[in-house]
Amino acid sequence: MFEKSAALLPILQQEGVSIIAGTDAGFLNSYDYPGQALHDEIGLYVNYGLTPAQALQTAVINGPRFLGKQDRYGALEAGKAADVLVLDANPLQDIGATRKIRTVISHGKVYDRAHLDKILADTKAWAAQTKAE
Repeated sequence: MFEKSAALLPILQQEGVSIIAGTDAGFLNSYDYPGQALHDEIGLYVNYGLTPAQALQTAVINGPRFLGKQDRYGALEAGKAADVLVLDANPLQDIGATRKIRTVISHGKVYDRAHLDKILADTKAWAAQTKAE
């Protein structure tokens, strides 16, 4: 069923259907982890026929367009809200490059790779401690 559904992606895209990434991410879905799952999802979109640019648009542009929020989200422009990933490689050439994160700018704060690695290490330590308790 998955293979048949996924094979429709390029046809849906060609016919103008708005494909929106991340729409199944909810607190009741214990197998879909926000953030990490989005990388997986857009990678699957490319594997099943979308271009990397089209896959990225599903995660950044199509949601705000569908919700009528393009005045506030969906582009890097003055006056718009945006979180930014600075990558070490070009995701238009290889969608896997979305995982090669150098810097994150979120809510106006800049997190370089060293800071991101510390957040990950702290979270792993907290999870290990919580599991042991």
